Amino acid sequence: MQFQREFIDRIRREVPIESYISRFVPLQKRGRNMVGLCPFHQEKSPSFNVSVDKQFYHCFGCKASGDLFQFVMSYERVDFQRAKEILSEYSGIPIQEKAKEEVERTENLYKVNKKALLFFQENLRGPQGLAAREYLNSRDLGEEIQKSFQLGYAPGGYNHLTGKVFNTKEEIRAALEVGLIRESEKGKEPYDFFRDRIMFPVFDLSGRVIAFSGRILGPGKESKYVNSPASSIFDKGRTFYHLHQAKESIQKSRTSILVEGYLDVIGLVDKGLENTVACMGTAVTENHIRTMKKFSDKFLLVLDGDSAGRKGALHAAELCLKEALDCFVILLPEGKDPFDLSKELNRQELHKLLENQIPASSFVVEELLDKADSRALPEKKRRALDNLYQFLKGFNRDSDKEFFLSLGARRLGISMDAVLRDYKGGGAKFASPGSDNNKDKSAKRVSGPNPAEKCEREIIALLVKANHLFRFSEELSGLEFLDSKSAFLWDFIYTRYASEEEVSPASVISSEIPNEFKESIAPFLISEADMSPEDSVKVFRGLLNQQKLFVIDKRMEELDSGSPIDDPEHFTKLAYYKTEKAKLLEFIRSENSGVR
Repeated sequence: MQFQREFIDRIRREVPIESYISRFVPLQKRGRNMVGLCPFHQEKSPSFNVSVDKQFYHCFGCKASGDLFQFVMSYERVDFQRAKEILSEYSGIPIQEKAKEEVERTENLYKVNKKALLFFQENLRGPQGLAAREYLNSRDLGEEIQKSFQLGYAPGGYNHLTGKVFNTKEEIRAALEVGLIRESEKGKEPYDFFRDRIMFPVFDLSGRVIAFSGRILGPGKESKYVNSPASSIFDKGRTFYHLHQAKESIQKSRTSILVEGYLDVIGLVDKGLENTVACMGTAVTENHIRTMKKFSDKFLLVLDGDSAGRKGALHAAELCLKEALDCFVILLPEGKDPFDLSKELNRQELHKLLENQIPASSFVVEELLDKADSRALPEKKRRALDNLYQFLKGFNRDSDKEFFLSLGARRLGISMDAVLRDYKGGGAKFASPGSDNNKDKSAKRVSGPNPAEKCEREIIALLVKANHLFRFSEELSGLEFLDSKSAFLWDFIYTRYASEEEVSPASVISSEIPNEFKESIAPFLISEADMSPEDSVKVFRGLLNQQKLFVIDKRMEELDSGSPIDDPEHFTKLAYYKTEKAKLLEFIRSENSGVR
């Protein structure tokens, strides 16, 4: 939206990030950057850097990164809309009101969803909805529940909405945007997206219809559920089904219950558990957890006891722990879901079952250790600890890390002192067995990027800081990235560049990509060194050559550890890689000496 883009750009131009942050964090000049004690974690030595040139911050301690808007959201613990208001009040720069056309367009989206809801409800009550009503009744979802959750039915066929519900061009455009209808590839009229499905409407916190989920009647080859696509009024990565109705109960109890499906919600609510919600056709995200923190202090994850349920519970529990939200896991008997149990058990029995809560910390450690205990073989204990060490990278507080390490040590029957030394030394996967001299080296090593990862992240950082280097994009597209984070970042920034969107340190750090990718590149973006275009090309070409060497070395290493040395193909491939490496080294020497 143009008005919002203009406000954001003006704030970034006219409000120096160092001026704003210094109101809360004492900053001292160090080179062209400013440094201070991080406001997001406790530290004695300053590791919080603010780049004056690039207008973003990065903490080398807790890895917090962002632009001015992200700082306001994190420091003030507010959402993006409120952060804009705070910066508008601080700077005197007004947030432009939505243009009249924009307001009308958004209202049309709500309007067509409302009209569709009434149409679906009418169909459920009419002759066409007989099979749907019979199915719902067979699952003890009678008329009262149908009305309470405003269920409906989308009839079979392709042209009900365009022919009976949406009549104007504006409504057709709005219905296309929210995904109620789809464009025909054959040049015909748009067709209905939801067909022969029970319809579950999804409401925002104001009670407006923002999306639908459609369920097939009984078993079938099609997907059990299909959901509305994302739109300007529906973000499934933040939306909970039933939160509008459940928020009052959640706020009173300060406890929320998360289940997997819509019928699970209905079943538990029918048994008096009004504070039950479900995610909208997606795994739990950080934004889901942050949304719930506004209403709830405690999160109960009620999921199936099978492997998929445990995996989902592990993911959600990790996010809750990292966001400091109290979380408990309730694993149901395998083969049973909350809806089944809501029909098999009376209210008292169901509430009793939900009292069997496992603290998320205990559950996560048990899952990460993969059922290893004190009786496990050393190899399994080592793998278990590596899983735990990897998990702890997402935590900033040393006390949190030591707590989880102590749980792991106790379960594996290893002394806490040994586990802590191993973790601080880089973990078992970084140590080379059989060498006493390696002990001191591993103790000093930090779990930062290895040389190949460092090289590839420097390549990405240079592209972000010097966009003229995108002229090498064809060569970059052919690179075999060894670092998965660098590969993701390359795809991300090239897509932005090709779409003529801004590619800069601030835009990358403030983007919607997951934090792990921002944390991997931020230290390389904060560096002070500025280069002329000619020097940046020279450095960039050197990094590309170095990256190719890393790939060749990696392939030779894999070859030596893979195929038997007496395999003729082994010697052929090894000779090829050695020749390619020699050619590349010769090319690098000639470039460095200026010989062409």
